[in-house]
Amino acid sequence: MIRKLEIKCFQFSIIPFWVLVFCISSPLSAQEAENVDKKVKDSSSYNDYIIDYKKRFNVKLELSNDITTYTMVNNGVEYDLTPNLNLRYAVVFSYKFLSVRIGIRPKITDEQQEKKGGSDTFRFRLQMLFDNWNHVLEYNIDKGYYVSNTNNFVPFENDVRLQFPEMSSNILFGSSSYKFNKNYSMRAFQSQTEIQAKSAGSFMPGISYSFYGITGTEVLKNINGDRINRDYYNEYNGANLALNIAYYYTFVFKKYWFANAYGVPSVGIDFYTTKISSPEGQIKTNSTQTFLALNYGLGGGYNGDKIFFGGEIKNRLTNEKYSSEKVRITPEQNHFSIYFGYRFRAPKPISKPVDLIENKVPILKDDPR
Repeated sequence: MIRKLEIKCFQFSIIPFWVLVFCISSPLSAQEAENVDKKVKDSSSYNDYIIDYKKRFNVKLELSNDITTYTMVNNGVEYDLTPNLNLRYAVVFSYKFLSVRIGIRPKITDEQQEKKGGSDTFRFRLQMLFDNWNHVLEYNIDKGYYVSNTNNFVPFENDVRLQFPEMSSNILFGSSSYKFNKNYSMRAFQSQTEIQAKSAGSFMPGISYSFYGITGTEVLKNINGDRINRDYYNEYNGANLALNIAYYYTFVFKKYWFANAYGVPSVGIDFYTTKISSPEGQIKTNSTQTFLALNYGLGGGYNGDKIFFGGEIKNRLTNEKYSSEKVRITPEQNHFSIYFGYRFRAPKPISKPVDLIENKVPILKDDPR
């Protein structure tokens, strides 16, 4: 059984964060303008389709509503649970094969905290992109949830929601996929360390997996602010594995403008354990379930020599069925994200350790072009 996580995350206000980014990026931009000849760039052309910028250090700011939500069933009634978080902010650093994404928790108002409760969140993603392989590992923690469909159970309209203040979830997600077409760039789509110069697409089969745990559902806070210790509640943990057959395509317009689309049909199996607690004691049940799913998305933007920006919308369809012994884990429906980024000359504290890793592990180096 996974232990309940006691999570304390630092609160960031938006204005200081942007001031910090500006203060960091301004001197770097000035230094780059002084030191880099306009005719000499840390880039090369693999072929007519891909321009290489992996020797540049990319900094990208993201804004999205990619929030992990849950659906639980109790006596045939579905409860939609979400953390008190409308949007996510993140900063992404990319250099050569490595891309690191760190989530930033925006501060919520006192009014929102009173209506929906407090939430602590943390997300970290590590991505390694090679010529053909793409590997992702992500860890996501959330504590403090509210019932977003409270008005389905309350006979009058009320802005205050039922809350699960002690509910804690953690998810470890990973995936690996293989690109067949050498003319298609996943780096241009994922880390912007390359530019897709001409339209191309590729099949990318692979696997995805996740390990998850949910605890702390024994405490309920009603709309009057009373904390109730529930006699009957469930806790969940499990793992799932899926085989994916994906296809990605990028349309290029006027060299730097692009639009992309993808579809990822998959088949998987979910292994999960439910611990059912009641005044009579606890019962554990182990179950398995197979499922079919389709992830798809559309995006577009600008990927220039120094500046890049864009956006994406995506969704997921699945045939999974749920009962009191099954919890549904899903990203926010109609998930969108927007981003803005800039390429710098790689600072030595970044380039030296990555170059050292490449020298010690030659398999991480790109194949000769």
